[in-house]
Amino acid sequence: MPHPVFTKIANDSLAAVAKGQYTDDSGNSHSVDDLGTPEFKSYTEYYPPDSELLVEWKTTSAQLITPLAEITLARASTLEGIRLLDDSTKRGVLNFASATKPGGGFLAGAQAQEESLARSSNIYSSLMTPTGQRFYRLHKSAAQKPDKRYTHSIIFTKNVRFFRTDKGVWIEPVDADVVTSAAVNAGAVRSRYKDGDPEIAIEVAMRERMGRILRLFEEKDIPDVILGSFGTGVFRNNVAMVARLWVELLLAPDARFAHSFKRVVFAIIDEKTCAIFRNVFAENKVEFAEVGT
Repeated sequence: MPHPVFTKIANDSLAAVAKGQYTDDSGNSHSVDDLGTPEFKSYTEYYPPDSELLVEWKTTSAQLITPLAEITLARASTLEGIRLLDDSTKRGVLNFASATKPGGGFLAGAQAQEESLARSSNIYSSLMTPTGQRFYRLHKSAAQKPDKRYTHSIIFTKNVRFFRTDKGVWIEPVDADVVTSAAVNAGAVRSRYKDGDPEIAIEVAMRERMGRILRLFEEKDIPDVILGSFGTGVFRNNVAMVARLWVELLLAPDARFAHSFKRVVFAIIDEKTCAIFRNVFAENKVEFAEVGT
């Protein structure tokens, strides 16, 4: 249920962004930029479904950064996962986005991964820019709205500042680049799909989307990324399928992105989902460390 405390946290964070600064709970003052102002216009980028850069993700040569990435399965929120990489010089975060509402329901006190990120950072100011709004307009269009697989469009925002905990504590800021993408709404697809097996359609779309997400992180030379159980909450994608797709795209020795990153954190907040990821990783002989489990 929406919580009034979360609404207050969201509004206070927006006020801090509008002011351009905040004071953490230790009494230290920090700057926080409004990414919607002209000065930061270049910080928000939109990649449409037909983006030439991302369409070719399967055939583009890997960057070969490392032999294999260091993998961590963290029983943690995404905000906590970001801070597991505190020593990173450049990190990227996947925002599990609503296709039609910037920040999801964070202003109404809703609680999910995107809402947590939106009320704890300045990402909302990027999503509300004319560039960011192209993503939402597409998904609200008459042509696209009925298709609950949504599209492969992506918003990329650099230097997002995260400055609060999940519970709203004001803390030392940490910056990360954010990829905003909507997972397939698998529950809606299952109830409406009439052209064959909906599970096949869901998996095909999710594989393509997740491949494009990783390709964009790779293109931006981001060595450390925070991922998770993408789209398995309200969108009801199968957890084991999502974990397996991450393995096939990123974690298997012959995966397209096996050599593209230095460190990958899978931040997953609940033990039931963690256990499924753990089993899928083990079945596929993925070497990984665990934190918080």
